[in-house]
Amino acid sequence: MQTDNGYLICSYSTVRYRKDKYEMERQIERAKYIITHPSQNKKLKFTKSNKENIELNQKLIDKTQKILGIKGYYTNLEESMVDNKTIIEHYHELYKIEQAFRISKSDLQTRPIFHYKEEPIKLHLLICFMALVVSKHIELQTRHSIRKFIHECKK
Repeated sequence: MQTDNGYLICSYSTVRYRKDKYEMERQIERAKYIITHPSQNKKLKFTKSNKENIELNQKLIDKTQKILGIKGYYTNLEESMVDNKTIIEHYHELYKIEQAFRISKSDLQTRPIFHYKEEPIKLHLLICFMALVVSKHIELQTRHSIRKFIHECKK
């Protein structure tokens, strides 16, 4: 389906349904607790307030129940170019990229540096990327995390 943000692909998962349902039930329980204990007045997802009264937002609960287990993916690729299954599989691989960023920030201690010219920016990115490649190579060769390897090297 084409939207203003690109093409929307939706998928359903029973595992996601159970997770979403469990989280929704916990949020509703917290909302009910806040309603019965107004001294701990907090704005929660399934509550709405009418000046002084806090009540359950049943309309939002009903809407949320209808979409339990559904996950949406936005892409700029048309379905004629790539099938939906491939796009969803690529989204599921994003955790590897996020893990690489966490490694580069924590274990390799790379930090942003503010450059104003194109060449130093590219060089900084190259150095950070090369550090990540070398650390991944070390992890694959030694079968230890880069954190453990660096700790052992410092001894």
